[in-house]
Amino acid sequence: MGALSPEGGRATRVRAAFVASVVALSAAAGPARVSAQVEANLILHGTALLGDTALTSGTVVLHHLTTTTQGEVDSITVAADGSFSLRLPNVPDPARGGVFFASIRHEGVSYFGSLVTTASQLDSVYSIQTYDTLLAPEQGVDLQIEIRTVFLEAVENRWRVTDVFQLANMGTRTVVTRETGAVWRYPLAVGATEFAVGEGDMTPEVIDLEDGDLVLRAPMSPGPRMFVVRYMLDDMFTSIPTPGIVDQFEVLIREPAPLMEVEGLSFLARVELEVGSTYRRYSGQSVDVASIRLVSIDAPFEPPVEWVAVVVGTLLAGMGLFALRASGLSFSREPSGAPASSRHGLLLQVARLDDDFEAQGNPSASARTTYERRREGLLSRIRAAP
Repeated sequence: MGALSPEGGRATRVRAAFVASVVALSAAAGPARVSAQVEANLILHGTALLGDTALTSGTVVLHHLTTTTQGEVDSITVAADGSFSLRLPNVPDPARGGVFFASIRHEGVSYFGSLVTTASQLDSVYSIQTYDTLLAPEQGVDLQIEIRTVFLEAVENRWRVTDVFQLANMGTRTVVTRETGAVWRYPLAVGATEFAVGEGDMTPEVIDLEDGDLVLRAPMSPGPRMFVVRYMLDDMFTSIPTPGIVDQFEVLIREPAPLMEVEGLSFLARVELEVGSTYRRYSGQSVDVASIRLVSIDAPFEPPVEWVAVVVGTLLAGMGLFALRASGLSFSREPSGAPASSRHGLLLQVARLDDDFEAQGNPSASARTTYERRREGLLSRIRAAP
């Protein structure tokens, strides 16, 4: 399980909360079945490790947790090769909330093994991983941000923010803090208020907001750790500081919300994370900018109704012209191939005659008489044509 906190009681409370959820899930599967032979061999054989080698000194403590109680059951000093053996008082039984785990302290930090929820786990060697410690400078150390996901929900022209961090200690030692220092600091958006710590791998008292910075004071063992913080922002078009590199950064804006762009990230899609709730999803890989910005954008242009009518009319006229052309009519002055005596050919001649007359602009009286006579003749032939 890794390191949590130098204080054993605090760490135990965290484990108790975590075990409660495990117990609830395990209970649904029904009670564990064990044989009489297992009953007689409830021995937890394990090894304490310091990095890649054995931890040669220290005391291993066996803890028993139920849905209502928690406490230390037994303890033993590790052997020179890091091994230990502890007898369980009863068979692990998640249906009744009975689970076990072991812990050991090294250089002031408590480390925990995995939960023992079934008797079959006693067939394998149990291990507790520990590390040497590194004292962080007053301002903290740089930790890798593997994933950061920011959920934004508009509430009365403010943002309700849920900020999820997954950090990683890429070193080989557990980073611990000085009395007045921090393990890690990271700026939040300016004006963050109503700060609260949510779910995660750390207890709320080791995470705080100080002078606009997110401050972490929990021992940080090698590997990843996840935690959630929540806060409010009054400025809906603000900047979110992102010093360093964020391996994967996502912003999800719950709709309805103001129209905006997230500068520094790419819009991917609208997603439905829960029934009836859609989010605009913005994402980026290896984000290496000083900050991302929430920038207001104008609504898409909507033309007046009169414009729409004109456009639709033009489209319909074009479609009508296309239909006429498709049916064999042509308004070019080249022969269409239709016989002059056919109905289509006569219509073409009328069209050409109209074009020629209109092209004259201000025709004479005799020209108009000739045009009208020829046009009437063509129309008579059209009416008589099959």
